[in-house]
Amino acid sequence: MAIPIHALSAVELRQKLDAGELSSVEIVKALHARADEVEPKVNAFAHQLRRTALKRAGECDDARRRGDELGPLHGVPLTIKESLDTVGIASTLGMRSRLGSPATRDSVVAQVVKEAGAIVVGKTNVPQTLLAPLESTNELFGTTNNPWSLNHAPGGSSGGEGAAVAAGLSPMGIGTDIGGSVRAPAALCGVLGLKPTGDRWSNLGAASAINGQEFIRTQTGPFARTTADLTLLMQVLNCRRQSELDPRVPPMAFDDPAEVDVTSLRVGFFEDDGFFTPAASVRRAVREAVALLEESGIEVVRYAPPNVEAIAFNYLRGISADGLATLDAALGDEALIQPLRTMGRLARMPRRARAGLAKALRLMGEERVPEMLNSLGEKDVATFWARTAERNQHRIDEHRAWQRDGLDALLTPTMITPAVPHGQSHDFTLSFVNMARYNYLDRPAGVVPITRVRPDEIRRTGLRDRLEKRAAAIENESVGLPVGVQLVGRPWEESRLLALMAHLEGLASKGELFPRTPVDP
Repeated sequence: MAIPIHALSAVELRQKLDAGELSSVEIVKALHARADEVEPKVNAFAHQLRRTALKRAGECDDARRRGDELGPLHGVPLTIKESLDTVGIASTLGMRSRLGSPATRDSVVAQVVKEAGAIVVGKTNVPQTLLAPLESTNELFGTTNNPWSLNHAPGGSSGGEGAAVAAGLSPMGIGTDIGGSVRAPAALCGVLGLKPTGDRWSNLGAASAINGQEFIRTQTGPFARTTADLTLLMQVLNCRRQSELDPRVPPMAFDDPAEVDVTSLRVGFFEDDGFFTPAASVRRAVREAVALLEESGIEVVRYAPPNVEAIAFNYLRGISADGLATLDAALGDEALIQPLRTMGRLARMPRRARAGLAKALRLMGEERVPEMLNSLGEKDVATFWARTAERNQHRIDEHRAWQRDGLDALLTPTMITPAVPHGQSHDFTLSFVNMARYNYLDRPAGVVPITRVRPDEIRRTGLRDRLEKRAAAIENESVGLPVGVQLVGRPWEESRLLALMAHLEGLASKGELFPRTPVDP
């Protein structure tokens, strides 16, 4: 039986376009038909650009008939996150205050994919402010559902992008990542995503609700259903071209991952860093991935990551250093969405009140939440500089630990649990620690789907505090949801990382529980 057009990968679509087996108009119309079927259930889009996409598809087909080459993505569709500027559309970040300010120029990544001949079929939904790692909801565009279970969230902040790719609304797309915002939706929706090294891709035109905050910098990155499509986008978004448009991007070549001998790599791994034990399903995914790599001849060794707790809390110290003043100014009179209200309320508390609450929680046996409370809030300049120096030292410590153990890559858990049921993320922010760590350390990291949750993996025991109680409630409703693993590389070595991701994807995809996409909601 023929594979439906919406289920084809970007590489396959390009091959069929080149062979004359499909036209760009046929592809775009097929994606529109798929959206008619599933978008009312998933709500992945903030904007469907149907008219302009069909017009562009016709132009691509006309150019192809004339023998004109428009670029390596000639006539191939993709989607872009709502917060990435595209001319004529406001990048609202789900905030009413930004509705009346349409972008006057494309973000660099949008410009470069258009120059490569791609067709942007839509912009995908986000959580208000982009600061919710588990849900994607706002009052402008509504709530995005996970295609695997409409009662669950797809992750954030690129949740619409993850859902669109997983549901077959787009073969691939571009998001942004400041604490797992590409990798979390990829893991929770059963697709692949990559956060490159900082400035490997341009971030010019990536809107932010906390403009000027660079303690942890956001990073644009690709989504797809195959590593081959991730690689295609990395090859097409030429760093030299991006460097011409954004001086922060180094004019580096992107080496061909196909030339990497993955069997020569030494890969570290951990399934539990001792700070927040992941779900049984997440830990099993790591063990299965380790076994697959070992069976294929790759050396895999246990790794003890340094500074785990210090990094988790210093991330929060740095990103909240202005006491949310910049965020509040951007929001105006608009209230925070439900997933952000708890953190917002805690961050705005007077320091003494927050310290008192932390002390009371410690007396009740809590450990992590009190430390989180003490991490939030406004810092003076000297304190902020000290936190920045600490971050820089942590990066050196990580580098030395990899050197000591001779690591080329690292395999880790993704989110602490599978996808969260709607409304259960407001007090579960620390579940993103395994993702946020590599934004903080500025290392490239990607997600590969491995398996799905089994019925025997939904009972968490030994509940020490409110975080583990929340995790237990989430896991209790997780049967059948996708689970991935995270692969981390050395800075600027995205080619080696993608080679390892492709290798693991090829092995894992043979498994009975491998989460195959596109999935029908």
